[in-house]
Amino acid sequence: MVRSILYYILLVVFTLLCFIPFAVLFLLTVLFDRERVVLHWASRMWSYGIFRLCPWWRIRIEGAEKIDRSRPWVIVTNHQSMLDIPLMYVLPTTFKWVSKKEVQKMPVFGWVLWMHGDIPVERGSRGSAKQMLERCRQRLSRGTSVIVFPEGTRTKTGEIGRFKDGAFLVAKHAGVGIQPVVIDGTWSLNDGWRLRMPHTFRVKVLDALPAEYVASKEARELAVEMENRMRTAHLQMTGKQQ
Repeated sequence: MVRSILYYILLVVFTLLCFIPFAVLFLLTVLFDRERVVLHWASRMWSYGIFRLCPWWRIRIEGAEKIDRSRPWVIVTNHQSMLDIPLMYVLPTTFKWVSKKEVQKMPVFGWVLWMHGDIPVERGSRGSAKQMLERCRQRLSRGTSVIVFPEGTRTKTGEIGRFKDGAFLVAKHAGVGIQPVVIDGTWSLNDGWRLRMPHTFRVKVLDALPAEYVASKEARELAVEMENRMRTAHLQMTGKQQ
């Protein structure tokens, strides 16, 4: 418990200390860095620090070489906790998040997402969904990938839930492929308020669906196929399936 409390204190201090230079970088680069590449790499360093604050934590990534950095992707990943966001910065590519609009209103963390140029969507609003589709298309057309949580919300059981169609409509609308990534370890980190130490976070990159294949299928078909593939991979990662 003492180590957990110490980590929470360090996390708050570290985040506040990082926010000031992040805001300065935003002001210095916003006029010429349209895709916020500088801020992406700053976010990557901040994310790395979040995990390095605890010397008993490890990150294992498998299949990073499968990501074709020469083209943009709709990256889909399962959603276990808020730590999924910094964890995904281990991926060797630049991207924007699609996140709920209310998340960007959170103090500090939400402000960082806004400065980073991430894409908000208001749950239940058809107009907001249309704006999100167009903003994703624009980002993808300029060579920047986008990350979507196809479940739409965090898991309550640790298992992968039902996928919605949104991420796959984005890929079809933009004419790009889909890159699946499975994560494990962020949901099982917490034991109440206590953090597990030692602990391992795992990220597994699966084979992508090329744009041509995506164009030939309906969004619902793609959602079901990707849900099944990612669930199988997650069960294998957790040792629940051979």
